[in-house]
Amino acid sequence: METPCPRCGTLKTESVRHGFIYNMLWKMGYHLRRCSFCNRRRLIKRGDRNRPHPNDLTAEELTEHFNRRIALTLKREGAGSGVVVKSMAANSALPSSADGTPPRTIAIGMAEGESADDYGLCPKCGNNKYRRSRRRWYERMLNRPRMARCLKCTHRFPYPN
Repeated sequence: METPCPRCGTLKTESVRHGFIYNMLWKMGYHLRRCSFCNRRRLIKRGDRNRPHPNDLTAEELTEHFNRRIALTLKREGAGSGVVVKSMAANSALPSSADGTPPRTIAIGMAEGESADDYGLCPKCGNNKYRRSRRRWYERMLNRPRMARCLKCTHRFPYPN
């Protein structure tokens, strides 16, 4: 699990420009990111040091990787019924499942049936842009979760971890 930022306590990070320092840290097994809230540089240890850099992967390898990730998430949800992601470079026919029905197809970047209670979205307006909001003193005493504030409608909700 990712540790919170020592300065502001936020878990959310953003990418940094790839340069000499980024590449050296990547070779040592770390990922250089920056905190979304205070812009402090953060070093995150990579789980698999032998994994190739994302820029070195081909379109087919990326599609295969996304297919595996989507299948894993659907298995966790209990609806693992043959999902295939279409690649722009792939011209082959889609595989069919054992019972003869064609598999569902999900386009990359498009979410199927998103609702306002999806992970990381504001429950009031459904916006995905939010910032970390400080808890009040009584919320800390009651051990309430960290809070976030939507940048569109200013609604406060529990911070999605």
